Amino acid sequence: MTGRQGVSGDDSGRRPRGRPSASSRAEIERAAIRLFLAHGYADATVAMIAGASGVSRTTFFRYYHSKAEIIWAAFDRHTQHLHMLLEADPGTEPAMTVVRRCVVEALRDSADDEGIWMKRFQILDSSPDLRSEESAHWISWAAAIAEHVARRTATDPRSVVPQSIGGAVQAAFLAVLRSWIAVPAPSAALLPELDEELVPLCDLFQGWLDGRNGNSTSLGST
Repeated sequence: MTGRQGVSGDDSGRRPRGRPSASSRAEIERAAIRLFLAHGYADATVAMIAGASGVSRTTFFRYYHSKAEIIWAAFDRHTQHLHMLLEADPGTEPAMTVVRRCVVEALRDSADDEGIWMKRFQILDSSPDLRSEESAHWISWAAAIAEHVARRTATDPRSVVPQSIGGAVQAAFLAVLRSWIAVPAPSAALLPELDEELVPLCDLFQGWLDGRNGNSTSLGST
């Protein structure tokens, strides 16, 4: 984006119509994250975000339908990436080894050098105004795990075993993220800790799956 506009300005003549630039979208996100942390999600308005990022309200809504989308769009991209990683599993490793590896890899791909990934999590985990939407997004995250387990065990993803494992891994993932909120400069260097925390849980569930399926999920059978 060339040039900046105030909250009440109209920058429609400064940039051709079409897909918004990625750099401007990132600028709005960074400004919003700063304001959410400084003032609270509820008190940081779209006008404040637009002003801090140097665009008009009209331009803001070209990038985001609401301020909540600034938080959830990135979360949903992360979840979609986790789904893709798990769906690409060729079935040559134990099912829960794949889960652990993909959960860590998806978060590694979401992490950024500025620590926005953890700031975003801090906001979504602590803002009452986002609580009504939070459950649906986390259910989708857990569903990625459940669907993978169901594929590997030839069961319905809505059945007890896949749902139990999806929910438990999601709870462990959430607990680890919460433990990182107080870390001064969270980075991808924390990821081995996530992997370490997931090992005993995933090993426990792998034993459960093996006992139910005659070791097929360890041997790579789908």
